[in-house]
Amino acid sequence: MPGKIVNHFRILLAQKATKQQQNIALMDVQRETGIAWSTLNSWANNQVTRYDAPVIKTLCEYFDCQVGDLIVFEKENVT
Repeated sequence: MPGKIVNHFRILLAQKATKQQQNIALMDVQRETGIAWSTLNSWANNQVTRYDAPVIKTLCEYFDCQVGDLIVFEKENVT
């Protein structure tokens, strides 16, 4: 079953920004969470190669979401 792990960081960030009616920069997320900017940049660009439990926990708290809202497995269509 081929597929890949992807994250919905940008989607959740956009939803949070819409709720707050303001733009949210990665620097704002860094300031509020303490997560390194380089790590947040990897999440924002879907380039995460190692999923660190403390980072996932912090992002779930920040976005008020569950792990499955943040990280998903996408199956590749094999025809």
